[in-house]
Amino acid sequence: MQSRFLVMVTTSLVACGDRENRAAPDGVPDATIDTQVSYPACHEFASLGISMPAHHAGMLDGADVESPSSCMVKDAPYGIESAGPDSVVQVSGLTPGSPYVVHVTSVADLAFYVVTGCSTPTGPSSAQCLLFEDASTGTDEVGRFIAPATSVYVVVDYYASHPPSDESFELDVYPEACSTSAQCSSGTQVCSDGECVACASSFDCKSAAHPRCDVSQHACTTGIDQCATDDANEPTDDGPAGATLFAPDGDGTAQRSGQICSQPSTERDYYAFEVTTLGETWDIQLAWTGTRDLDLEVVDATGHAIGLSYWEQPEHVRLTYLPLGRYYVRISEFSSSPDPTAVAYTVTTHRALGAGCTAASDCASDYRNQLFRGDCTAGACIVIDGQDAVAAGGACDSESDCAAGLDCPSFFFVANAATRDVCGPGCADDDDCAALGTDYVCTTYLHANFCVQKCTSDAQCPTVSQSRPTSGPWYQYSCEQATGRCLP
Repeated sequence: MQSRFLVMVTTSLVACGDRENRAAPDGVPDATIDTQVSYPACHEFASLGISMPAHHAGMLDGADVESPSSCMVKDAPYGIESAGPDSVVQVSGLTPGSPYVVHVTSVADLAFYVVTGCSTPTGPSSAQCLLFEDASTGTDEVGRFIAPATSVYVVVDYYASHPPSDESFELDVYPEACSTSAQCSSGTQVCSDGECVACASSFDCKSAAHPRCDVSQHACTTGIDQCATDDANEPTDDGPAGATLFAPDGDGTAQRSGQICSQPSTERDYYAFEVTTLGETWDIQLAWTGTRDLDLEVVDATGHAIGLSYWEQPEHVRLTYLPLGRYYVRISEFSSSPDPTAVAYTVTTHRALGAGCTAASDCASDYRNQLFRGDCTAGACIVIDGQDAVAAGGACDSESDCAAGLDCPSFFFVANAATRDVCGPGCADDDDCAALGTDYVCTTYLHANFCVQKCTSDAQCPTVSQSRPTSGPWYQYSCEQATGRCLP
């Protein structure tokens, strides 16, 4: 089945795994605004700006400015790519040393970066770049920066060389009101994008009567029932609070039937299961007839994905060494246009009992449709909590684990992640990886490449979840064993 999960591929780009936002550093860079308008790429930086609180409805213009090769904070798992049209907006009235939030909304998949000026023939330098944000393939990008001076520039950009079909965008810059939900009151108990709101996702909604978060209003509301026909659980199962619980029988099996359509495209059916003992393995299968495109996702109680299946029929996810707690099975249909005609499906789960994990290698053993959680603690596999502090060569399972200047090769669904997922520095060629040893090479398929261990089999190479595979559950790069390089 076709994938829609956080992947964008260009000629020189393959998406990495689950990379979380990096926190902005405590230090504040030099406050000097340095703009050399004599360079053609810097002409846009000479325009007057907008004052705080800043709201700007704009359009992309020509491809005048190139993003720098690196930034102080980079939340861009797909690389820093800026070959397309852009727009530069100066924002003034900032308080130096204070945190601010940038929110770009668009129809196209745009990115943005925040800089202090423009000083090279191609655009801002790396030293001038505070933040590069391209964390999703959706219509919203949000990032945080510390103001170094009273003004900064926000460059809204498009990754491809051709313009998008819709070049409009809206830009908001505002002071950060919160960084954790503990700073919010009971009526607006969730900190989302620097603001206290009632909900940021449906996982913040606790009532089956109002199981869905309307993210435009940040309010919990009723489900949506627009399918021509549907099952009895609709619309309360549009969010986790109304999920139908699987109750395994004596053999560990449970089965539920339902219907779903793609009107609206955000329509989801939620099911839940409980992990009550360490060492449980859960096999989940989604089956239906016909050629419609259904997808299966399994997420934890906060909505973070732990297992995915997109390209198979039936879809299948196998999960091992789960921490105790509740998990959710999420069913959706992908369609290029909304379709109210319902598709009947069956979800079958099987729970098998066993022993808990004893080492990180256990956590990496099942990788076909399970995302790697790299820390075996008290018999359960949990994500590594590196907090941007893991040094080069240290274990990681997401970008947020690694210290500044390092990347984590947390590609989805690859073998031997327990030994291969280690923080590595950026590189231009293999010589830049020499300090890590002779077993490392520089990637060639990312816009911003970094050092990874040599591959010995195709199963160790990155998957590209938006591309249809010729066989197997995912499209995967191939290993050139003579060089240890993964090739498209």
